[in-house]
Amino acid sequence: MRSLNGTPQPPAGRLRSTAARLLHRRSATETAGFTALIDAKAASKLLAVPHTWLLAQARAGAIPHHRLGHYVRFNPNELHNWLTENRITPDPMRHGPRGGRP
Repeated sequence: MRSLNGTPQPPAGRLRSTAARLLHRRSATETAGFTALIDAKAASKLLAVPHTWLLAQARAGAIPHHRLGHYVRFNPNELHNWLTENRITPDPMRHGPRGGRP
């Protein structure tokens, strides 16, 4: 079988086996410590914020991201670490006992 430009193409069964090998490699890579990057919409769902806000924060350099050409991608593990590092905990000295001033 030949493609439109005249180059030979592998049979359909061979294409399926190639795809299976690529998927197998991908899962092996993920188990070797590589986490797949996600786009702004998927990352915004993780953080429960609008994807436009997330992209603005990435442009400002306020949130960890990866720029791949014009694509912006996020690592879920890096987002988790960023959330942990930027957590604001209540200051018990700032607020007195409930119902009154200190």
